[in-house]
Amino acid sequence: MYTRGVITDEVSQDLDVVVGLMRRFHVTGAEIRTIWNTPVDKLSAGQVQRLRQRLDAEGMMVPAVATPFFKCDLGDAAQYQEHLAILQRSIDVAHGLGTPLLRVFTFWKKAPLQNWDPILEAYQEPIAMARQSGVTLCIENEGSCYIGTGAELGRFLRQLDAPEVRGIWDPGNTVAEPAFPDGYAHVRGLCPHVHLKDLKVQPDGRAKSAPIGDGDLDIKGQLQALLADGYSGCISLETHWRPQQLSESLLRLPGGEQFSAFGEEASTLCFQRWDEIEASMGKGTRP
Repeated sequence: MYTRGVITDEVSQDLDVVVGLMRRFHVTGAEIRTIWNTPVDKLSAGQVQRLRQRLDAEGMMVPAVATPFFKCDLGDAAQYQEHLAILQRSIDVAHGLGTPLLRVFTFWKKAPLQNWDPILEAYQEPIAMARQSGVTLCIENEGSCYIGTGAELGRFLRQLDAPEVRGIWDPGNTVAEPAFPDGYAHVRGLCPHVHLKDLKVQPDGRAKSAPIGDGDLDIKGQLQALLADGYSGCISLETHWRPQQLSESLLRLPGGEQFSAFGEEASTLCFQRWDEIEASMGKGTRP
């Protein structure tokens, strides 16, 4: 059986508010992207200790740290070195928070690539860092990056063929394929972590965030498939929807008070909908 989590800044920058919502919905996983208006890779040792102690006291844990690693330009040497430093700091934070999983990406999708060789090469040093540190880099399929669909993620992971790199499956990040069942079929068994959100495809083909259950994704089918496959990892709510639409820039690089505004209200609705879906599955999955 999977556990449930939430990306904390989708609720609030205030840990007390996040913990309160997690208690109400029996959520045990606090996935850290930004907290106290601080990106995960910039948390101080004191902040990490404070966070770990509070979550331990609540019987909660950190399933993954949501880094911005490789949300940068492919082929830019200065950005590459900057992001290797981000990765190292994030590894240190992950160790402090007791999680082996770090969410990562595959560069902004700009000029078309003839093949993925430049990205595969760029991952060699991060792989060595992960191996030395005992962590797993989990590539999230992200439409604004080169690996955006389930088909691409599955193919890339198999081509990379490194046990230190796995996937994060987010069916709400792809409109180029039916995320479920088509996209999921390509990543089944390759992802130790999952994100959950909903989206509505607009007439122009672009996606707009929606409350869970109001979008085009087969959330129930996806959850049932994960259960049938024996998935026992965490599924983190990545709400993204707000009563007031977030800007494209905030959706690309989330974080801070502006991003988290109305997050508690939005995430409450989404967890209510998630509960309703689970109840319709007859699973009795929550206390």
